[in-house]
Amino acid sequence: MGTLKNFDHHPEDLLSEVVDGILVLTINRQARYNAWTSALRDAMAVQLNAADANPDIRGAVLTGAGQRAFCSGQELSELEVFTSGERIEAWLRRLTVCYDAVRAFSKPLVAAVNGVAAGSGFQVTQFCDYVVAHPGVRMGQTEVTSGLPSVFGTWLMWERVGRRAVELALQGRLMMIDEAKSLGFVQEVLEEKEVLAGALRAAQRLSQQPRVAFRLSKLANRDFDQDRYERAMRMAGAYYREAFDTGAPQAHIHSFFEKRAAADRAISQASPG
Repeated sequence: MGTLKNFDHHPEDLLSEVVDGILVLTINRQARYNAWTSALRDAMAVQLNAADANPDIRGAVLTGAGQRAFCSGQELSELEVFTSGERIEAWLRRLTVCYDAVRAFSKPLVAAVNGVAAGSGFQVTQFCDYVVAHPGVRMGQTEVTSGLPSVFGTWLMWERVGRRAVELALQGRLMMIDEAKSLGFVQEVLEEKEVLAGALRAAQRLSQQPRVAFRLSKLANRDFDQDRYERAMRMAGAYYREAFDTGAPQAHIHSFFEKRAAADRAISQASPG
């Protein structure tokens, strides 16, 4: 299914700055629609854990660089090279470390969503305390259309919208902003140019809450579904391993990249000069 590629983390893939005591982490892989790798998620976990322990940091904002995507989910090239499901457990453990860091962050955590938030890129927004987006945002669980079983993402949506999650997951459908907001996946809609500023305002506003009460409330909210969260992760691992043992996801991903390359060549050949 292709040669092994280098998915080491590059510092420019995850930008970091502190704005008035709020850590802003920006996924910066614009050529790949801000799809994230395991190494990028490792780096995000380190940043969030450090910020949580730093008394000078009052909260954090997660966002994506550019206008096309917050995060389009997993970098599929990283999965394409799996020859079987043998490597799924290690890959999923690294994903869980990142999700655990997001869920354990005891200070305000806000998602500033631009463009597309798909798959695990959508999932991470739902672990945040507040989601700000703009009218052009599309979000949802697209794993099935990428040849991947939708397991963890379906559970995560089910926790919020019940049986509606099945329809959303099996269609692999991206919700437009009105639907996403009506279902509670987004809390605030602003003009595109105002999204980051709005997210920073939300983080600052939440940081004014009494610290101990806020931290313990977040801890309780995490504990409410911790057992179901862990079970959903175990189920995702089992179903992903079964799928990758068949070779079907890898073949679908390979075909997707071949079609994209052919489309890019056609555009290039049609361009003047």
